[in-house]
Amino acid sequence: MDTKGSQSPSTTNLSNVPSEDGVVYIAVKGSLYANDSSVFGLGQEEIKALTSRFPGSGVGVVNGVTIKTNVLNSLNALGQLGYKIISSTGETEITWTLQRDI
Repeated sequence: MDTKGSQSPSTTNLSNVPSEDGVVYIAVKGSLYANDSSVFGLGQEEIKALTSRFPGSGVGVVNGVTIKTNVLNSLNALGQLGYKIISSTGETEITWTLQRDI
């Protein structure tokens, strides 16, 4: 069944398909009680910007990157990169969904 914007499976490459609504989504997972957080869905330039700002940060998370600062500093830094929080879920460990217009 074809839907708006669908492509045949043999020609679909998700890294080259722009979002139809012109936004990029990422997720941040962390605890308000911890000194690090995990970010998923960033591009290489954004990873480089965050890891240079917070020494000791880097890979170590499947499909994401560890940021060696508290989660509020991570969220504020992502806000400076143009991301806005659109939702959150959890109690002790929280996952925030952020979006940025492209």
